[in-house]
Amino acid sequence: MTHEPEPHRLRLSQPVLGIASRESLDVAGYVSDMTAQLEAMALAAGLDLLAYFLGMARSEADLFVRTNAGPEDDAEDDGDGLADEAQAEFDGSGFDRPEN
Repeated sequence: MTHEPEPHRLRLSQPVLGIASRESLDVAGYVSDMTAQLEAMALAAGLDLLAYFLGMARSEADLFVRTNAGPEDDAEDDGDGLADEAQAEFDGSGFDRPEN
């Protein structure tokens, strides 16, 4: 007897693009801010690979917010600039990707 894999189902915690809950958007924004700060700390300590992965996590959180925030959510942006600040420091570090 062969078992067919079940088709992929959307989990309730991962809504369709543009239909994210306010809580999901808030958490993603918080994760973006925290990873930006951790990324800056890792860069300052010379932990380039760790900074790279933290930057990727920050980018993923930012992408989630951008693709799931409605027009009313865009107006509520607090504009603290933490992610932009860390990105500028990261871009100026000369570190593009990990070397193997």
